Amino acid sequence: MPFSRDASFAVQGKVALVTGALGAIGKQITQQLLDGGARVVMADIVNDGSGETASRELDGDNTRYVQVDLCSIPDIQRMLDEATQAFGHVDILINNAGMALYNRFYTDETSDNVATAIDLNLRAPIETTRLFVKMLKDSGRQGAVVNVASSAGMMPRKGFEIYGTTKAGLIYFTQASQYLAPQVRISAVAPYFVDTPMVRRATTLQNTPILSPHILITVNDVADAVVAQVKDCKSAGSTVFLVGSWSRLPVWMFSLSNMYMTLVIVLCMMVGHFKSACGMPSGSKYLILKNSKKN
Repeated sequence: MPFSRDASFAVQGKVALVTGALGAIGKQITQQLLDGGARVVMADIVNDGSGETASRELDGDNTRYVQVDLCSIPDIQRMLDEATQAFGHVDILINNAGMALYNRFYTDETSDNVATAIDLNLRAPIETTRLFVKMLKDSGRQGAVVNVASSAGMMPRKGFEIYGTTKAGLIYFTQASQYLAPQVRISAVAPYFVDTPMVRRATTLQNTPILSPHILITVNDVADAVVAQVKDCKSAGSTVFLVGSWSRLPVWMFSLSNMYMTLVIVLCMMVGHFKSACGMPSGSKYLILKNSKKN
């Protein structure tokens, strides 16, 4: 089927799946999708009835709650199956679930926490996206994925060794998946610190310039950017950096790195060809010795 390359992808009438839907950001994303006319499957690990309650309070007719452990691949597949059963299909995937590590990595952090963070922040959105894309390809439908990454994935610093690593991987995964467009557009948002209860409880961040009110962003800022990425048919492979309530900046981290590395490779090849033309040894010593033995 022909897939749209128009400037906007309507949310009205679509079905969205939001992971981490019971957190502050997840709830706001869900609300904005509902306001735009979408039906939403809310997914989270909570299994105490509060998920169903939140679903009814937001919009009992147009939401469903699915309990899921995103660290389990069979559970991810079950989540997608139940989401499909709830509303017939899924058009939009928001990979929002994640966890932060605030312990000092080399002295206080546990290996179990590290493993869970890697699974939840990186492996889960990758696997969920893979299975979602397969669903869309099998059905011939068009869809959009937005990954909620973080500015920590672009700003390496003490205290965010694992969290930042997982978010950098998610940004890389987003850009590397650009070729799936226009049938499936995968994009990302990378917020600076968001004013949520989790951030306010982090004692290591208190009384630091990191939480300046001039650059801290709100859950509404994040939800706005997520929905904007869903609607923008030119968003494939892009990541938007969010800082303050006024700034959404495109991220060129991997694009610039790719240009730099390509330039270095081309220069090395040119130098190698020049040295070969002059009868000078060039290239890998291993390959030169290997070829010499053959001759």
